[in-house]
Amino acid sequence: MSARTRRDKKKSLKRTTETKAVRATFRIYVEGAATEPEYISALSRLPELAERTAVEVLIEETGAVPSTLVDSACEDKRRNDLDIDQYWCVFDVESPVPHPNLKGAMIKARDNGVATAVSNPCFELWLVLHHAAQTAFLETDQAISIRNAIDQSDGKHLAAADYMNRRTEAVRRAKSLEKRHRNNGTDFPDENPSSTVYKLLEALKVDVSQD
Repeated sequence: MSARTRRDKKKSLKRTTETKAVRATFRIYVEGAATEPEYISALSRLPELAERTAVEVLIEETGAVPSTLVDSACEDKRRNDLDIDQYWCVFDVESPVPHPNLKGAMIKARDNGVATAVSNPCFELWLVLHHAAQTAFLETDQAISIRNAIDQSDGKHLAAADYMNRRTEAVRRAKSLEKRHRNNGTDFPDENPSSTVYKLLEALKVDVSQD
């Protein structure tokens, strides 16, 4: 091989290395076995994510409470053999009986660099916000009923396209609720209805500029 050929090959390899996208890695812990994983999976297939973001969803045992999710995420984050950029926990507050130790779970997540996406009363509220505004207090069963009436689902599985195309409205409505609670001086975990799942979309850099 001539010196010129070797130089050309090195340049070619350098260009390939420079243009190769580095994929961000997200590990997301959820309590739901179907709806949340299906929604997040649909996000990961969006064109702006598929090539540059690796998303792994870990489903805890059925009925896992937020503190269990946070404990698992913090424990994994301390390991040296995992190459993860961001750790997230997606969970619900629940109503009329909230999950135990919610504030403690949030503090532990914050102190250990684990992000949270919390829906009050439940993830179905986040789904409802894709289709309609919701400002009145909701119990979990009410939120599930509204979601089922909107998408005619069985309450579990998700017609992802019906939601991906409406994500801009969901983010706008969630932020509006957050601002409303802040102006009213309402603190966690009493901000019902609310959802910070929009923060996960922002971290993933999902395009919400238009539907």
